[in-house]
Amino acid sequence: MVFVKSINTDAAYHFAVEELFTRYISLTEPVLMLWQTKKTVMLGNNQVVAAEVDVEFALESAIQIVRRSSGGGAIYTDMGTVLYTVIKPLVGETKTVREEVAASVISALIKMGVPAVREGRNDILLEGKKISGFAQYTSGSHVCTHGSLLYDTDLDTLTDVLIANEEKLRPKGIASIRSRVTNIKPYIKESKSVEDFLSTLKSILLEGIDYTIYEFNNDEITLIKHIYEEKYANQEWNLRM
Repeated sequence: MVFVKSINTDAAYHFAVEELFTRYISLTEPVLMLWQTKKTVMLGNNQVVAAEVDVEFALESAIQIVRRSSGGGAIYTDMGTVLYTVIKPLVGETKTVREEVAASVISALIKMGVPAVREGRNDILLEGKKISGFAQYTSGSHVCTHGSLLYDTDLDTLTDVLIANEEKLRPKGIASIRSRVTNIKPYIKESKSVEDFLSTLKSILLEGIDYTIYEFNNDEITLIKHIYEEKYANQEWNLRM
């Protein structure tokens, strides 16, 4: 296992790092990233910005809008959110990797006393409310699975910046986005800061696993910067729909 440590809070940077590992570095061992972002809306690859985001509110609130390479729905993240990325060589079906990642995250939460359960294809719930969603894409010979954990996220801002899809919510009897999501922090018996939660999550996910901390060389740093500028920090990519 390779662990990528980062203090960068720009989602576009992390998406560039993911692409570096999926397209340009052919590691035979899995890669794990745990990261955080400043206030950000992450769009799925094929989503229409105006249908998913209150763009005016995002601009007024200094919320970054970034489009990822995976599909799935729009999510809001901030420094109260912990994000995870697992990149593996593609052997067999991508579904198998998705199931493995979901199981490891749920197992870690349960070890922390959080009764998390899986629902549907891409969601993790806590007492019927969503605390995590994940998505996946393949590139070259690797598959990237990534997701978010609502630990101490500003759920009011989440509600204000994301536009509810009433057609999806109504059949489930859900009145609003806000009523559908919750934070993990209130369910932790010994209240932890988000930094402590991230550290504990890392320890559990890497427990019993031999791993090394990946250090980027100068060429890789240059390539990350190129991917960042050409794609994930480029408004033509982020706002193309």
